[in-house]
Amino acid sequence: MADLIYDEMTLFGICLLLGAFLAFLYDLIRILRLLIPHKDVIVDIEDLAFWIFTAWMVFKTLVVYNRGALRAYAFIGMFLGVVIYAFTLSKLLLKFFRLITPYWKKCFRIIISPVTYLIGFIRKMLKNIVTEVKIAIKGR
Repeated sequence: MADLIYDEMTLFGICLLLGAFLAFLYDLIRILRLLIPHKDVIVDIEDLAFWIFTAWMVFKTLVVYNRGALRAYAFIGMFLGVVIYAFTLSKLLLKFFRLITPYWKKCFRIIISPVTYLIGFIRKMLKNIVTEVKIAIKGR
């Protein structure tokens, strides 16, 4: 009997950690959106990928630790993990990244500007080559 209770407490603890991990993972996605602007389609694809991954992780956890049986305390554990993380570490993490975002964007622009210039230069050269080839073909 004690083993059964120990297994259930282990499952509850793992689900608590899983909920916190999944909330942290979504915070990473939110931070990525803060740092790099996304179009709505990309945001939708990221969210879909996150929820598919979440469903897979929950399913895998329930299969491995509870032989696939659905238990209310497992879902309560995941929910509590998300809530505890959201009210503690998540606020600190997002506040920190909101503070450094303007500086990061400035550094990113400085780093990316030579690459952007090089791409524009190559594009212009290729366009000139294509124009010359078209003129040469027409002249025949």
